[in-house]
Amino acid sequence: MLTRLIVDLYVWLIEISLWFLLLISSVAGYHYTVPILNAAGLIPKNQTAWEIFGALVFASATFLVSAVLTGPFLVLVDIRKSVRALEMKGRDYGNRVPSADLRDRREPSI
Repeated sequence: MLTRLIVDLYVWLIEISLWFLLLISSVAGYHYTVPILNAAGLIPKNQTAWEIFGALVFASATFLVSAVLTGPFLVLVDIRKSVRALEMKGRDYGNRVPSADLRDRREPSI
């Protein structure tokens, strides 16, 4: 019971932190895109469009990096939930395995 609570809480913390990172990166992209372009020698004519573009690019890059870093853990949690669902389904059969799964796997013989 406590282990499930810890895993569920950890997933929620990861999800909240991912949304928070997306928000922070969008704001940073909005504020720093035009100064970065000016420092690079490019002078944008429409600053608002570049600020919005920077917010989208920064958020997209943050999303991709976060997906790579946290994706494996979230996949493991999803696998854990799937296994738990299969266990509960097995309990619905009264701890019996359906007849289709009763076949023994034997070594092939001649």
